[in-house]
Amino acid sequence: MQSQPRIKVTPNAAAAAAGDNAQLRSNQHWLLLKNPNYFGIQDKDSPLNQLFQPEVNLLFNTFYEEVTCVSYKPDIERLSAIVKVKQGYGYNGGPCTPGSKEYVRFFVSYDNGTSWEDEGVTGFNIHDFGGAGDLCYEVFVNFTPKKRSCCDKKPVLPLARAILSWNQLPPAGAPFWSPVWGNVLDANIQAAPRTGFICLLDDILVSAGVKLDEKQFELVDAALPPLEYTPVLKENYSLEEIIKIYGKDIEPARKGFSFVSNTLFTKAAITAPQYELLKKYELDLSEIIGVLQQQQFNTTYEEVTCVGLNRGLDTLNAAIHIKRSAGYSGNLCSKGSKEYLAYYMDFGGGWVYMGTSSVTVHDIPLPDKGLWYNAPLKVVLDPYQKEWCQTGKAKVRVILSWNYVPPVDPNWVAPWGDREECNVEIKPLPSGVPGGQLKPFIELLGGMPVDLISPVTGEANGLHTLGFTAVESPFGGNTTLRGRFFNQNSHSFRYRIRVIEPGVTEHSVMTPVHIKTDTFGAISPVITLTPDANGWMPYLANPGSNTFIVDDLFGSFVPALNGIHYIKIEFEDVTLGGVFYNSQWVKFLADVNAPDVDVTITSGGGDCADFAPGSSISGTYHMLDAHSGGMSLYITPAAAGATITIDGLPTASLAYGSAMFPLPDAGKSGTWTLQTTAATPPCGYNIWIQGHDRTIAGSSQYGYYNYMPKGFCLG
Repeated sequence: MQSQPRIKVTPNAAAAAAGDNAQLRSNQHWLLLKNPNYFGIQDKDSPLNQLFQPEVNLLFNTFYEEVTCVSYKPDIERLSAIVKVKQGYGYNGGPCTPGSKEYVRFFVSYDNGTSWEDEGVTGFNIHDFGGAGDLCYEVFVNFTPKKRSCCDKKPVLPLARAILSWNQLPPAGAPFWSPVWGNVLDANIQAAPRTGFICLLDDILVSAGVKLDEKQFELVDAALPPLEYTPVLKENYSLEEIIKIYGKDIEPARKGFSFVSNTLFTKAAITAPQYELLKKYELDLSEIIGVLQQQQFNTTYEEVTCVGLNRGLDTLNAAIHIKRSAGYSGNLCSKGSKEYLAYYMDFGGGWVYMGTSSVTVHDIPLPDKGLWYNAPLKVVLDPYQKEWCQTGKAKVRVILSWNYVPPVDPNWVAPWGDREECNVEIKPLPSGVPGGQLKPFIELLGGMPVDLISPVTGEANGLHTLGFTAVESPFGGNTTLRGRFFNQNSHSFRYRIRVIEPGVTEHSVMTPVHIKTDTFGAISPVITLTPDANGWMPYLANPGSNTFIVDDLFGSFVPALNGIHYIKIEFEDVTLGGVFYNSQWVKFLADVNAPDVDVTITSGGGDCADFAPGSSISGTYHMLDAHSGGMSLYITPAAAGATITIDGLPTASLAYGSAMFPLPDAGKSGTWTLQTTAATPPCGYNIWIQGHDRTIAGSSQYGYYNYMPKGFCLG
């Protein structure tokens, strides 16, 4: 894992690190308003770097927080980072205040850092908790690799980057951006092998003596219909294959581990056939057992380096560093082997076993710095959550064990692996949720935390879980509901979604819900829940069996009407019958319409008319919406030599909706002029208007978009 070495240190920065950090942090917002380059944050090519001189060159400061690990779990596409918060103060307030925000933006490169793709931003609130000791937090985004290879081809091993920044959102599309407080960390990860008919076809062609190069492979793949095909994984190497393939590169204790581990840990006697098999391949049983009985961790092949808690989803996760190219029982076309992570937490009364998860690893030619994996585990923390504003803490221990399920023993020493510890924050119960009582609670609506939705207007303000910032935003499209059923017991439950629409009485949402369950890290196929005549659906989470709903999804609702809506979740205890539990009502504003946009050519012959080079072409436009976000006018193809004016203002972008050209809430109408020259190439052109509003659309997009072109010919 590579940390970016671009750290600027000056006497001012040194003084800040010695004692002025807190003042600089608390005043960061005002300092940057006064001087956007106060900390030397501007790129050397930025105009702001010429206009404003740095007053404190303080970049990549990790005194308060640091991203320590970046990792990936290929089968569930979880790109994860662990953030270590190092101080008790300096985060803008205690648990009952808004505090501040730690942001992490992820990038991925398929060419070892030459180019990067933005994979989104996430983050968490942080507060002043007082006291000493690090706190470790896990954050993640879902990352689906754009490039993958068949299991028998060169594996795709992207370089992942995490940029940590305190209280300042890392800009999108800026992989080389320098945070003031925070750091940048890179790590190689492994994309899951591709599936599909193309891999089978390629095998058939190779068997027939036809080998496709990379370009031919992609062309054939693009031409094929989307035929489903998942290759059957081969069994792992036999002992004979291990000896032949690994030779002397892998020590006997590793090669023979899978064949003697069950005997060693269950204290069963080795059988005569097993002994003869080891002897046949010159593996000394006493030597193997001697190494495994040393009761010390061996991190030659794998090491767990970071562990943290995703506070929002009550999920523990740890980063595993794979260090060798071989010794994992098979390549990507085989079943490989497992890296197991056994998690324990100490809430003050000793270690409590939370569960074990795993990730599959293989023999892969490694990059110089190895590969990084993770294996998250969803846990039940309800019994340990305190009331609102009373944050709890716990210590986490994770034990890594290669290819052997760790026994339930917090002090167990794995022959291959090690352990890691860190303190974590246990978030308080939401406001209004009493401790120890069964209570459903909606935490996210349309991807927005419900505490960022105004109880007065129903509009959202603040950071969406997908990284964009909502500004007085209504909701539209498929609006998801996510949350928890606090203190759920072992009874059977069913639930339904209840909604009040404008002018409509309370009723159930009858839309089927598509979920997956997570049991000790094993993700189920998609399960469809179909509401009965009254809207009831079975609730499949069961803390007793460590089964959870992936992403805490209750379901979704698609508003059909503009205006204020109310929505809640209702549970019934099926075991007892007639015992109901209700969540809070969440008030939200719906906007179901895209902006009304229009552009018209009024000069000459109007729309679709012919104009001579050098003509001045003019017209009108409008972009109207109750929650306008932005609009722009543009010409396609580019009209070389032409200049364009909107509302009498020459502007290259022709855009409204920025700080310089704000767009009124209800939208705008006006005029535009395109001044061509004799050198403007004769061609058919379109003038376009594009407008978007501020609606959180489909729980994943900021704004409904609408477009309109009008054509004309120049010649």
